[in-house]
Amino acid sequence: MISTEELQKIPVTTLIPQRAPMVMISRVIAYSKGEIQTELDIESENIFVRKDQFSESGMLENIAQTAAAMVGIEAREKGGEVPLGFIGGINKVKVAGFAAATNTINTKIEVLQEVFNITLIRGKCFILDELLLECEMKIVINP
Repeated sequence: MISTEELQKIPVTTLIPQRAPMVMISRVIAYSKGEIQTELDIESENIFVRKDQFSESGMLENIAQTAAAMVGIEAREKGGEVPLGFIGGINKVKVAGFAAATNTINTKIEVLQEVFNITLIRGKCFILDELLLECEMKIVINP
């Protein structure tokens, strides 16, 4: 198991397949089997910033990449390559607010169910303790 201290030293681009300008995670701050927490420092140049606010699409991509980072950590622990994953569906989206550019959002993922190469997760984005967005997402991992 990777310690929290070790985890924070790992570059996120070694855990996810995305590359700039599509990287929507700044750092992983916590991980345990079935759960992960990340942060994203939103820059005004971010491709998902519109009218100085980080969009719903950006938060959904952030949730998907946080789930990808969890899979990347698990692959790393097994000595394997980071697999590609795809969003298979998004349900129960609730938008409660938006973060302004230059803020940091915190994203929490929990695995609800795993069947073969499909994982159902619940993701939530926060700024401080204020919920911005939550959803359920099906992630399909390319075996």
